[in-house]
Amino acid sequence: MNKAHHCLLCLGSNSNAELHLKQAETALGFLFPDIRWGKAVNTLPEGDQSKTPSYLNRIACFRTTLEANEVARICKEIERENGRTPEDKDKGLVPLDIDLLKYDNRVLKPADLSKDYVRKAMEAFPDKRKDRINRS
Repeated sequence: MNKAHHCLLCLGSNSNAELHLKQAETALGFLFPDIRWGKAVNTLPEGDQSKTPSYLNRIACFRTTLEANEVARICKEIERENGRTPEDKDKGLVPLDIDLLKYDNRVLKPADLSKDYVRKAMEAFPDKRKDRINRS
């Protein structure tokens, strides 16, 4: 039997954000039925905030038998399905961004874990026992 791995995602959008986060929730929920969601939180963009709209960010945790690279590939595919292009990113428009932050106890994006938008999204996770998402 394959081992179930714990995954922690952070999702964000600053372009038609409610729609794109809902579409991501539907797609990820279909693929990972045990997914748990934090509340969406409004956050400010990093860097030059005058040219970029604010974001909606959200944390999700789930278990899967897929390898980390496959989970990341699926996330990038969902981003593209929601209109994410390199050109939009250059303009500061992000229809959907999905980052695999942790896979089991392995932190894949250590710099992201300390970013304000990730911390705020993690604080909005309904399971108040923070060790649960920190282990995910």
